[in-house]
Amino acid sequence: MTAIPEEFVAMRSLLDGYAESYVAHDPAVYVLGTLPSRDEGESHGVALTLLAATATNAAANGCANLVRSFPSITVIIMVGIAAGVPNPPRPEKHVRLGDIVVATQIVDFDHVRAVDGDVMPRRPLSLPSPRLTHCVDMLRTDELSGLCTWEQWLDPSRPGLARYGRPPEHTDVLHDASGWPLRHPRRDYSGHRKGFPKVHYGPIGSSNRSFRDATTRDQLAAQHGILALEMEGAGIGSSSFLNGREWFMVRGISDYADTHRSDLWRRYAALAAAAYVRALLAKCLPLEPQQEYEQVISLQ
Repeated sequence: MTAIPEEFVAMRSLLDGYAESYVAHDPAVYVLGTLPSRDEGESHGVALTLLAATATNAAANGCANLVRSFPSITVIIMVGIAAGVPNPPRPEKHVRLGDIVVATQIVDFDHVRAVDGDVMPRRPLSLPSPRLTHCVDMLRTDELSGLCTWEQWLDPSRPGLARYGRPPEHTDVLHDASGWPLRHPRRDYSGHRKGFPKVHYGPIGSSNRSFRDATTRDQLAAQHGILALEMEGAGIGSSSFLNGREWFMVRGISDYADTHRSDLWRRYAALAAAAYVRALLAKCLPLEPQQEYEQVISLQ
């Protein structure tokens, strides 16, 4: 699932063959294609769609439509862009433009209970797909050996990706809450290789709010430990669970959720997320429909 056209184009460009599909009584347009699996003789069947709008309500509605129109679907994957949370004092946690964040949890920080001045979170969302989480661990072992299989798909010379190249490094400018420029940590401290995205693993915050406020961003990060902010994950997570499906989310970082936000890194960030999803599914055996959903939620 994607929320904006740039995300849709990036993911569609990495499918192995695709065709548009329409389903009666479903207003969405779907693209059906395949992606490689760990079994060379069998690919993953994929239904790709673009939400009618951004934000959690549209995401939940789109997820419900998808499951109803394609009942054999096992896992809902949200792929696209997000705002990153930079952390110069802790280089190992520092998120930069173009990086990839794999959600280990969705933090629905606006879903709270207020009692006598105290604000407490309500029931948390289910955890991401256990099967894909295990495949992420396998990708991480490859990465520790110097093999980053998603990088081969960051090629803007592929058809339809002429404007999806990585922007110049000097355009990745960081500012403090007052608007003053900040230095990024040294790459050898933060683990960033020049010209390539770093992959982060951790909680992603989700709400209907679009942020251009570095102070609020940093407050939420300190409170919840989130690495990025986006607007569809809570809807995908809750709707997937209620419809008996697993969910997963991968985000490319397009901005820092501050007043200097621009669209310059949006396309590359969308491609980075799509590239990781392709590499991830290539590590995964073909996903069969679940026999008993209770077996999945018992692992949460």
